[in-house]
Amino acid sequence: MQETADRTGLACDKGHVYPYAPGTQIPVFADAPAGSSEYSIVDAAEIHDNALRWLFATFCTDEDTLRENLISRLGLVPGQSLLVTGAGAGNDLPYIAEKMEGRGTIHAQDIASQMLLAGASRHGDALSAIGIDIRFSVCDATQLPYADRVFDAAYHYGGINLFSSVGQGIAEMNRVVKPGGKIVISDEGLAPWLLNSEIGKQLVANNHLYACQAPIALLPETARDVKLSFELHNCFYVIEFSVGDGPLPINIDVPHVGRRGGSIRKRYAGRLEGIDPALKEAVYAEAERVGESRVDFLEKALRAALRT
Repeated sequence: MQETADRTGLACDKGHVYPYAPGTQIPVFADAPAGSSEYSIVDAAEIHDNALRWLFATFCTDEDTLRENLISRLGLVPGQSLLVTGAGAGNDLPYIAEKMEGRGTIHAQDIASQMLLAGASRHGDALSAIGIDIRFSVCDATQLPYADRVFDAAYHYGGINLFSSVGQGIAEMNRVVKPGGKIVISDEGLAPWLLNSEIGKQLVANNHLYACQAPIALLPETARDVKLSFELHNCFYVIEFSVGDGPLPINIDVPHVGRRGGSIRKRYAGRLEGIDPALKEAVYAEAERVGESRVDFLEKALRAALRT
């Protein structure tokens, strides 16, 4: 989507106009209704700050340690372009800018304008001052307003469990990142071995999101170099993967050597209707007697039958 800016908002080449948030040049593509969650209320950022202080105190760590640990997994280098989904009040942005050494572009997105605008106010000028091209937008992470393959990496921390569709949120990050680019996603979610432990039950009773499981099954089939790990004493999952380009390099036509024979393609796509079990066993026995694989024997018999 090509966009042009004016004083009131962005207009795309299809005639859609997206207004700026009042008093800013931050486009609003989609905004959560005011009061629809704890992130879309007045003073949402300050309330979230309090929640973070509880988090770090409870898990006996500090913000610098956690955020640097997670962001380091992106392998950022100066000059890259990064998408941050669910950026909230922008707590990760200074750490990302440091990894980029003040050179590069950061697109920070959130669907709650109250949080996103607080992040822009807190960090926008400071990041611009050190050379980062920082761009904020209020939009839906499951319908990102970006073309395919435009970012070098994508990052998300602490919010994907609440997406309207977790799978679509992951798919969108995968769509907008270039092949070979890295994606890192983290949120509340106990490691499976803690779910039925006493501390696990206490955490879930305190916040039901700790019962969420890492959405590893929702990754695209082209995901490469996938890693699943846990932080905060195995209470937050971390998924890392690289964006693949095209189908997996698997040759499904390599023939098997042995009594059964065939290939992956033949065994999957070439299955026929059922026959009498006794006849099946007789066919297998005859194939073994003449020294052919079952697939070769059956294919030869079928071809012969089709010629009659």
